[in-house]
This record gives sequence, C-alpha cells and structure tokens, in this order.
Amino acid sequence: MYSTNDMTTESNIETIRAMRRQEDHYRVSDYLSDLPEPAACSAVDAPVDASCRFLMAKWFGEIAGFCHYKTETVAIAMNCLDRFVSTPEGREILFDRNLYQLAAMTALYSSVKIHEQEAMDPALVSTLSRGVHSPEAVEAMERRMLMAVQWRVNQPSAMSFARLMINLIPNQFLDSHQKEALLDITKLQIDMTINEYDFCTHDASSVAFACVLNAIESITDDGMFYANVETTMGEVVNADDTSVQDLRFAIYELMTGSDDDVGQRMNKTSAKRGVGSSFTMGGNVSKRNSVHSSPRTVAATSISTR
Repeated sequence: MYSTNDMTTESNIETIRAMRRQEDHYRVSDYLSDLPEPAACSAVDAPVDASCRFLMAKWFGEIAGFCHYKTETVAIAMNCLDRFVSTPEGREILFDRNLYQLAAMTALYSSVKIHEQEAMDPALVSTLSRGVHSPEAVEAMERRMLMAVQWRVNQPSAMSFARLMINLIPNQFLDSHQKEALLDITKLQIDMTINEYDFCTHDASSVAFACVLNAIESITDDGMFYANVETTMGEVVNADDTSVQDLRFAIYELMTGSDDDVGQRMNKTSAKRGVGSSFTMGGNVSKRNSVHSSPRTVAATSISTR
C-alpha cells in the first residue's frame, strides 16, 4: 500500500514499531476481576468498580474541555491511574473510594503538569475535591503514584498511533480532506473508549488500529482498499487479528449504545470534509455541563455530580 522508498514512510513505520516496544511498559492488568463482588460488601466498604472509574474519567473529560486540555492528556492520566492501582503499592486504593478519588485527581494533576502548557495548582485540585483532600495530600499521592509506576508517564496514546497509521496511507488512495475526516472519526471512537474499563487492558495500538479500520469503513465502500490497509497496517502494528476484530465490534457496540449522538457527529464530520459516511447510529444529544467538582459517587453512595 505504501512505498518503502519513501523516507517519511520508513520513519513513520520505525516510530510505530518503537512505540509498540514502549507499550510493553504501559500495559494494564484486569485489576477489578479479583475484587469482592459489591453485593458481598456493605455500601460503606464497597470497593472501587468500573462505575467509579467511568465517573472519574467522565469528570476528567469535563475538566479537559473546560480548560482546553488535550483528550490525550486524559487518556494518559487514566492509564497512569489504572497502572497505579494495579501495583502492590496502589492496590489498597481500590478498597477506599475516598483514596481512589484522590488518586484519580492526582493522576490528572500530574499528567497535566507534564503534557500541558500550564500546570494545575494543588490548591485548585483540593478545591475541586470540595476540600476533602488537601494540597499536601495531592502532592504526597503524586510522589507515591510516580514511584509505583516507576516514573513512566509518557504512554504512547491511541491517537498518536492513529495519526501515524493514517499518515502511512498514500494520497492516491485518500486525499488530505478524506484523511482529516478519517482522523476525526477515529478520534471520536478513541475518546469514547477512554471512559470504559473494558478497553483499558488493551494496547493503545490495537485500539487505534480497530478505530482506524472502523473509520475507513465509514467513509468508503472500497473493499480492496480496506483489505489492503488491514493487511499492510496489521504487519506494521503486529497486532493480533482476533483481538482487533473483537475490539472493532466492542467499539461499534459502545457507540451504538451511547447516549451521545455519535452517528450524527460522524456524519457531520464527513460532510464537512467532503466525504460520505455510512454511520447511522442514533441517540440523544448529551449537553456538556460546566466544569464542576469531582463526582461524589466515587466516595459516597448517593449519586451526585455537583
């Protein structure tokens, strides 16, 4: 599909392979699988579950939108949090929802400091926790977290893989407008996977590859082109075919079951870029709330997001 004589192409391929090697250090175990079932615990003692993680990830997204942070920063923060609670040093966090809230907010605080132009003040993080966690507690948790994850805070994100993959497609197959549409549709899918626990144990490269393939099917019905991309890109990424196909289906199911009107957003994106789209997924448009404090549902049984 691509020319092996192209220096830029060769550079992109080598970058993807280097990132794939780096990915080995950022894998997340299925750390919720061996926790006690919520039904076996009292409401006060219930361990952290996938719903807690979803709420914190969703809150991260709201903070990112309000502060104009990159969604990749949110993905890196969630990966850091997931890896931290997977370690022996962080596992106890899963049995204390107050500490989990602190760890989650600290992961975002630390990731913003590293990957954004302007850092968050620990006092602001404390305020967002409604004063439950002091600035000193945030800084102490950050030290604990960084030690536990061995200071690995530069995860190759799914979007960084996706950009390189799409850049490998020659212009004779897709022009610049089509590539932009492909990237936008891929990003919509990747952003949705960040909140979901079921995707955190998969390599970012596999998630990116699955989203790119889904996006290609949404903008073209050229089966030969799709098969060419699937084969040649699969060799570069060295992803497991069965795992990628399972991910494609899971991502599609996630999008069709979403409250957000993802299909309409994809169709609008494609129309704006001058390409067609076959996505017909519907739903109710979910209005974004203004930035608010960290969700209380993580640390309390009553549901409240304000």
